[in-house]
This record gives sequence, C-alpha cells and structure tokens, in this order.
Amino acid sequence: MIQAVVDVLKEFARPASLTFFVAVVGVGVALSFIRRTQRLARWYFAAVVATYWIVTSPACAERLVQWRGHGYGPLAAAADARGATVVVVLGAGNETIQARGLTINRISWAGALRVLEGARLYRLLDRPTIIVSGGVTGRDEGARPEAEAMRDAILQLGVPADRVVIEAESKTTRQEAILIARMLADRPRQPIVLVTSPTHMPRSLAVFRAAGLDPVPSVAAYKSDHSVERLRWVPSDVGLMLVDTVLYDGAAELYYRARGWMEH
Repeated sequence: MIQAVVDVLKEFARPASLTFFVAVVGVGVALSFIRRTQRLARWYFAAVVATYWIVTSPACAERLVQWRGHGYGPLAAAADARGATVVVVLGAGNETIQARGLTINRISWAGALRVLEGARLYRLLDRPTIIVSGGVTGRDEGARPEAEAMRDAILQLGVPADRVVIEAESKTTRQEAILIARMLADRPRQPIVLVTSPTHMPRSLAVFRAAGLDPVPSVAAYKSDHSVERLRWVPSDVGLMLVDTVLYDGAAELYYRARGWMEH
C-alpha cells in the first residue's frame, strides 16, 4: 500500500508534471468561483506565477542544484579514483517508443549526461569496467530496460562492448545498490566510482555504502554545455527540469531515511 502511494506521488506530484500543474491551476479556479475566496484566488494565482517564474529561471534553478549537490564534483585525475577499476553509471529513466512492430529505446536527458560522464571516466581511468544500471521503469507493455539504452549510448561514445556490463533488473536506487553489490561480491570494499546527477549523489552514496560498497563520487553534468547561458532570469524548460529533480531527490532522501535504507 505504501509503495503504491509512493509510485503515484513519483508519477504525478512533481512540478514538471502536467497533472501537477493542472491540479495547481484547478485549485485557483475553484477559489475564484467561491464568492468568499475570490480575492484570495487573485493572490493565489499571483503567487503561483511568481514562484514558477523565479524557481524555474536558470539563475535560481542552478543554485538549487548546487546546494542540493553538497559540493560533489567530477573526478579530475585518475588518482582521485583510489585505484577503482569499476565505474557504475546509475540510470535516470528511459523511453521505449513502439510503432508498427519497431522499437526505439532511448535514455532520458539526465541519463544521457550520466552516460557522457561514464565515457569520460573510461578514458581517464585507463579502461575500467563500466556497469550501466537500470531496469524496466516504463508502464507500457513491451517497455525495455534503461540499462540497454545506456549501453547502446555509451558504445556510440567509443567504449568497447567487452568493457560494458549491464544491470537490467533494478527499479530504484536501493535495488541498484543491492544488485550491484551482488555483482561485485568477489571484490568486497574495493572502491568503485559512482556516477549520477548532483542532486541524486548524496542519497546514492549513502545507499551504496549501506549495501557494503565503497563508492567514490563523480558527478555528471546537470546541463548540456551552454544550454542556460542566456536569459538567466527568464523561466526555461531546463530550469523547470532542474527544480523538479531538486524536489524529487530531496523528498526521496527523506523517504529513504525514514525507511532506514541509508548509511548515517
């Protein structure tokens, strides 16, 4: 029951969700049709517009990401990996598009940035094993694991197929940690490099440590180069996406802590 509620919230209670936005507007519309709250409705809509404008502007959204990321950054030198020979790239969702018997499995925007970081680390660390992680998270029949899309993407970036391993069963960060710990059971407590987005990194590190692993963080970029350099105080799609991840990962961390799934 609890998991069902969590799944619904993950799907719909997010600022970037159309359902969430319609619900927010719907509250204002309801207020405007009630005589006693008509004046309140005007202030409500003004607050909604002002909030969305400010927090989804790149200038604000980037600061929120940096704050939520706790100062973690990408590895700058091979020595920073502490001898790790395995790089784990966590999934960030995918989309399986199907029509007339043909299928395209593509990674998300955030997933692409994580894969790019994985490919960079492959060159930096002298041919480590790259584990790409993520199972079937789509609800449609025939949906494919995101790890398969991640593998295809990282192969296009020049990482050889014999250096890529997929973990295609997990649906949550906790499951990723547990399954990867099993995959690496023959090398307990040996450092691994963990790749994920800045807002996801604090929770991921704690969950992987709780699973008995020794992760070294290497944060993926949170934006494409030059994507938010203009109109810094104007709302943007990228800004909305960044704020959505900040709130999602913050709520997820509270949930994980409440369930005792994170190392303190």
